[in-house]
Amino acid sequence: MDSDIREEVYKCSKCGLCQSVCPIYLATKNEMLLARGRYIILNNFYNYNKKLSSKFIKNLDLCLNCNLCKNFCPSNIDAREIFTFLKYQNNYKYSFLPFSIIFFLILLTYKIRKKNILVKREINQSRNIKQGNILYFQGCINKYVNPSDKNAALNILDKLGYNVVKISSLCCGLPYLSDGNLKSFQHNSTKIIDSVPSDIKYIVCSCDSCYETLKRIPELTKRLIRLDDILKLNNFELTSKASFVYHKPLIRNDECYLPKEIKILNKKGCCSLMENFLLLKHRKFANQLMNNFAYKKDDIENKTIITSCLLSKFGLEYLIKKMKLNTNVYSYAEYAEISESIEKQCL
Repeated sequence: MDSDIREEVYKCSKCGLCQSVCPIYLATKNEMLLARGRYIILNNFYNYNKKLSSKFIKNLDLCLNCNLCKNFCPSNIDAREIFTFLKYQNNYKYSFLPFSIIFFLILLTYKIRKKNILVKREINQSRNIKQGNILYFQGCINKYVNPSDKNAALNILDKLGYNVVKISSLCCGLPYLSDGNLKSFQHNSTKIIDSVPSDIKYIVCSCDSCYETLKRIPELTKRLIRLDDILKLNNFELTSKASFVYHKPLIRNDECYLPKEIKILNKKGCCSLMENFLLLKHRKFANQLMNNFAYKKDDIENKTIITSCLLSKFGLEYLIKKMKLNTNVYSYAEYAEISESIEKQCL
């Protein structure tokens, strides 16, 4: 094991603060699936100079990569980076296909069944561009499943006076990180860096998963911004209604720009099975998460859920379908673009 990673593992004080926030532990009560438990196992392996077992490496899949444990860790240990590196170092292979391939196949299949909100891309050709050039990063979900989010985001940026520079569609690289495939992630990152023109003021993301992944590319971080943050900078007005609720994604720590009247739902874990693709490979644990963290019917029945992560939207739609509820789910961009239309529908 890399000496830096090994040193990080030894920093664990065994305090157990990660127990109170880890969605996997709260759902399973299995100490071996907790950051602290994994660090103890790792220390035992290394103290006796033994090779990590295949079972241990495989169980690293059950980390949601939310890094909530790091936020509460007195030693500030980055579990996400450690577990991703361990997968890569031990050349972990899935039994049938890598997650990255499965993920894209699922997206293509879902595209056939998905009915999107109809948001057309309308550009005002006579607009006066004052804000400068920006790049909108659409990501895989927008390309294969939810193009209305992309169209809504582009319409909003156009209204704000930005000139949106177009590039070929690229993946943020999250599926590769979930695989522990750091070589493919680095190769993908290089393609993204090379595609960003030098005169770009902002790189805008309407998906929190894409944003958090791109933050791991140092060359992009200074210009990277969320769609809601750019709306806040421009004092973009948003509407509100009692039926609107906001689902805060597991990976997001800071607040989303919303009217203060909108209630925030923050039940950690309820959609994170899609954030880490657990639904695709570990149905047993996905069901445990779902049963442990699913929203109560009264919380979301006849509501309009807004979320700033497209993978969260994907997971919430699955949850709502399973619960057979009359509930709509909109991405943040869709809500911002057609909030007046949503209000009329909710009357």
